[in-house]
Amino acid sequence: MKYLMKVLLVLLILLFGLKLIIHIFNKGHKVDYTIGNFNIKETYKAKNNNYYFQIKADDFNINFQIYKNYNKSQKVITKIKYQDTGNYKCILPIYKNNQILTDIMCLKDNTIFYYHDIKDQKVDGFAKSLEKDGYNKNEFRDNTEVKKLSNREALYEENLVTNHYLAFENYKGLTLINNTVKSIKLFKNDVYKKQIHIFTDKYYIVADYNQEYTFKKFYAVNLINGNIREIRSYNEISFDSIIEGAVGDDIYIFDKDAEVQYKLSLKYETIEKVEDEIKYYNGKWTTMTLNEALSGKKFDNYYSADISGYEKVNKLGDKDGYYYLYKKQNDKYLVYKADVQNPKLKTYIFTTTNIDSVIYLKNYIYFQNGTTIYYYYDKGKRKVLDNTEFEFNDDISFGVYAK
Repeated sequence: MKYLMKVLLVLLILLFGLKLIIHIFNKGHKVDYTIGNFNIKETYKAKNNNYYFQIKADDFNINFQIYKNYNKSQKVITKIKYQDTGNYKCILPIYKNNQILTDIMCLKDNTIFYYHDIKDQKVDGFAKSLEKDGYNKNEFRDNTEVKKLSNREALYEENLVTNHYLAFENYKGLTLINNTVKSIKLFKNDVYKKQIHIFTDKYYIVADYNQEYTFKKFYAVNLINGNIREIRSYNEISFDSIIEGAVGDDIYIFDKDAEVQYKLSLKYETIEKVEDEIKYYNGKWTTMTLNEALSGKKFDNYYSADISGYEKVNKLGDKDGYYYLYKKQNDKYLVYKADVQNPKLKTYIFTTTNIDSVIYLKNYIYFQNGTTIYYYYDKGKRKVLDNTEFEFNDDISFGVYAK
């Protein structure tokens, strides 16, 4: 009997060990299940805790994804709340432990809209009915408490993200915002137009606008602490130049007067001529013609040609990422995201007046709309800064670094 008990104990240990090994090395799963009238296809990828869902019922078909650590669990949606309001077909998935991770999603004309972007009395009624299930619309609404910085600028302190370092240009340099507001002076006189500048990673790079016609120095400002580095060139560079883009620690500048491309290295603090060909980057390295460089062509690090019919299409991530689709409407751009796994169904996320002002960070997208800087994340849109100078000077730019 004792021998049998020992054998059983060893077998149980081996069984639990095998299950643990399978769990540790589990790369993902695909599972189908039903909740009420809804059929759910759940695809999980362990590499980045990505859950992708397709939910169908009769003429309702929606897909979306979340990034959440459920310890590799299956069937993580436990409840589905649904209502057809006539104008919209709306759904709220509820997850394990009664968690609500996204706002109500409403389908109309093969486009998903979040409730915080909808004005519809019937959808309001549906949202009200979900309060008993733990839904709180205020979690997805913007906080509008504001702090005046000056006659031109106002800050939404409650919306600031702790480890995000925001900066925007002013006429003598730069303003840094995190726990405090700090002004960095770079120029003796006001400079209203600065085309030779870029925000990249944790740095703001700008030409020495203390000079008049040509310059041999760039300033590199650290957005975290405000420290200033000077990076010098052996060659005179014309102010008729542009910054074409940044790849890693390298920034590429094209001098239109000299018809020369330069590479500024933040790592080595050097500025060197790019020999032979004019380099171009749009997700991969190619080249551009002299005419393209002279016309001001810039790099597009997230370029995608997978989808047509939009002003611009960016792609972030691979098999479980998103396309970002920019549709021009009058003087604005409506921005949608679409899962790479099903790009035909898009979700409206925000509107921007500056297609070049969008900054992609992990789980956050910063953008400018009119005179306001916002960010978008899984709880909706939040205002960060109002600056009336954006209305009069479209040369003012901003940057954000996530530590």
